[in-house]
Amino acid sequence: MYSPQQLFQFIQYAKNYLELQDVEFKSSDVLLDPNKEEDVNKLIAIALAEHRDGDVPSGFAQNIPGDQGRSRGPWQIYGSTWENVLRQYSVFENVEDINDALDDPGMNAIAAVIIAQYDVGERKGIDNWSTVINDPFQIKANTGDFIEAAKQYDTNFIESPVQEQDAEGNITDIPAEPTLLSNRNPVTTNVMEEESMSIANMASDLKRAKRGSLFKNNEEVVTYSGNRVRRMSGQQINNEHKNLLADVNIADLNNQEIIDLYSKNVHPYLPYSSSFRGVDMQGDGQNIVDLLQNKKFSSKDNFYVPGENKVITGEQVNQRVNAVKSYMYQYFLNKKQEEPLEQLDSVYEYIFRTAFPYIKVEDDVEDAVGSTPEKEMPQAFPGTELPTPQAMPQNNSTEAAPGFLNNLEKILRVKPQGNKVRKTEESVNQARDFLNR
Repeated sequence: MYSPQQLFQFIQYAKNYLELQDVEFKSSDVLLDPNKEEDVNKLIAIALAEHRDGDVPSGFAQNIPGDQGRSRGPWQIYGSTWENVLRQYSVFENVEDINDALDDPGMNAIAAVIIAQYDVGERKGIDNWSTVINDPFQIKANTGDFIEAAKQYDTNFIESPVQEQDAEGNITDIPAEPTLLSNRNPVTTNVMEEESMSIANMASDLKRAKRGSLFKNNEEVVTYSGNRVRRMSGQQINNEHKNLLADVNIADLNNQEIIDLYSKNVHPYLPYSSSFRGVDMQGDGQNIVDLLQNKKFSSKDNFYVPGENKVITGEQVNQRVNAVKSYMYQYFLNKKQEEPLEQLDSVYEYIFRTAFPYIKVEDDVEDAVGSTPEKEMPQAFPGTELPTPQAMPQNNSTEAAPGFLNNLEKILRVKPQGNKVRKTEESVNQARDFLNR
C-alpha cells in the first residue's frame, strides 16, 4: 500500500521523466501540472479515491488489479484504453505487456501524469477517471476528505541517492541516466522508512478512526499483545474505534490527549500482508528481518515512546533496539514455522518487538511532551518482555522446513473457532503471494 508521501514521490519521479522528454505541462481544472502543489494534491487524491473504503479515503492506494483485472496500479489505469497513447513514450514503447508495465508504480505514475495532461477528445485530463468526472468526492473542486488526506506529505523528504538497496538487501549504484525500463522502486531512499507524524497527522488519523475508516473492512489487521501476534479484521477494529471515540470530539482535545489517544489506539495496528513499508517479503520473509536488523535510525530524527510519554532521539532508539535485536534475530531463526501464516506471524513478531514501537514525530510532538536526557541506559522496548531461552524453539537450520510450501492447503481448510477471524480471500491471496516469491 502507498501513502500520500510515496504517491507524491512517484509523481516527482514521473515529472522528472516527462521533463526529460520535453513535455510542457498545462494546468486547468482538468489538466494537472505536477509542478503545482494544488495539482499534485489532486493527483494523489485520485489515487486515494480509486482505493477508497466506501465513500471515505482509506489513506492509502494499492497496487492490485481492479475491475476484473482491467485497471492497474495506484492510479487504476486501463491498459487497453491507454495503450496507444502510452506507447508514444519511450518508457512504454518496447514493453511486451502494457498491464505488466502499469503494475510498476513508478511507470503507473508516469501514465497517470500523461493522462492528467491528455487534451484530446470529449473527456480531457482527469475527467478520464470516474472518481472525478462528476466530482463526487470534490477532487476537482480541490476540497473534501480526499484532498485533505492527499496533503499528508513532505515536499522536502526526497533525496538524490547514489546507491539503492533492493528487497533482498543487495546494494547497487544508481546510474547517472535514468533506467526507466526496470522494476526499481523509485522511492529508493525511503525503503523501510516510517513517515514522521505531527499532531495534525495524528488528529487526522483519529478522525478517520472515529468514522470507522482507518482500515478497509475486508482487510486483515495485526497487533501484538499478550506476547503474541493477534490477527483481526479491519471491520472489527473500525467498529471498536467508532465505539471508543463515539463521544470524543477530536477538535476539543489538547495536544497531549491527541498524542495519547493516537499512540494507544491507532499506532499499535498494522495491515497484515506479505509486504512491509514498501518492501515485498521474499521466501520465508527473512529479507524483511534482515533489512530491519541492519537498519539504523537517523540521529536527526525524534521518536515518541508510547507508554513512557516522552520523545527520544534516533540515537537513543538505536541504543534500545540494539539491546534486543540480536536476541530477537536468533529467536526468529530458531522459530521458523512450517505453516505459512504462522511463519508470516514470526516476521511480524520481529517487527513488533524491535523498531515498530517507536513513532517518528515532528517537533510539535516533542514540544508537547518534552524530551529525555541525552544519555540513557539501553533497554528493551516498552510494553512487552523478551521471550525466555526456554521458550525459544531449538532449530539450528536457518531455512524454512521442507513442508513449508505445501501446507497452505491445510490452512485454507481450517475453519475458525471461537472468536478467531475468518481468513478473507484477500489474506489467503497475500499468503499465496508470500509463498510464491
